[in-house]
Amino acid sequence: MSRIGVAFGAGGARGLAHITMYSALEELGITPSVISGTSIGAIFGIAYASGKTSKEIIEAMNDLIFSKNVKFWEFHKKNDWFKILELVDPSINSGGMIKGEKFGTYYADFLDVKTFEELKIKTKVVATNYWDKEEVVFDSGDLLSPVRASYSLPGLFTPIEIKSKLLVDGGMVNPLPFDLLHEECDITIALDVSAKKNNGNGQTPSAADVLFSTFQIMQNSIINEKLNSKKPDILIRADIPDIRMLEFNKAPSILKQAEIYKEELKRKLGELLY
Repeated sequence: MSRIGVAFGAGGARGLAHITMYSALEELGITPSVISGTSIGAIFGIAYASGKTSKEIIEAMNDLIFSKNVKFWEFHKKNDWFKILELVDPSINSGGMIKGEKFGTYYADFLDVKTFEELKIKTKVVATNYWDKEEVVFDSGDLLSPVRASYSLPGLFTPIEIKSKLLVDGGMVNPLPFDLLHEECDITIALDVSAKKNNGNGQTPSAADVLFSTFQIMQNSIINEKLNSKKPDILIRADIPDIRMLEFNKAPSILKQAEIYKEELKRKLGELLY
């Protein structure tokens, strides 16, 4: 039987498309041998590896995003930068605007696991060493802190310190970590949900949009450079337009747009396996 590895990439709110992607694996009855994830890809990759189904993750996501008392995902809107919201724990003087601990607690409660060793699928989580400017890969021990580090977007979330290393978002160095899978798999799948070109209908972008788009431009450049040297066996580039980095409130649209890429994944996997 072929060993399959899946890389879940960074991409902010567009990362919700990952849920649709691994529902394709569920429908095919396929369980990966190993997973890698960066940023939002680490969040959903770990949830998948913990044994949660796509249905369970969607239910938890809807509870988090659309609860009447939780408006965290409106944080990006103009003039909303300093709202004190249920899942926002401000931290102006420690390297980011949000500590991220409240979301981390919610996430940990949902997972029901605390270590990499408890996961049902071997998983690698990517973060960035801020001082050394190098990739750090976690695959053992405590689970939550590496995941928090992996999504700690500079300037928004505070960095996470693990074993004397100051860590930020893994998308700074490896936004689509399929290269971590090659030695352990016969078939590698890379799920790219990074932003594509969008002229914003000619409107002048806000300061927040410029900041987040800068990260996205950088991540696209890293991914394209990686693909020039080595490619995964299956590359799914989900083009989910008109979604800003923190527009998680557009989850229904993102999931719907991802359906076409779900079918693409199923078709390409079928061609390789059968």
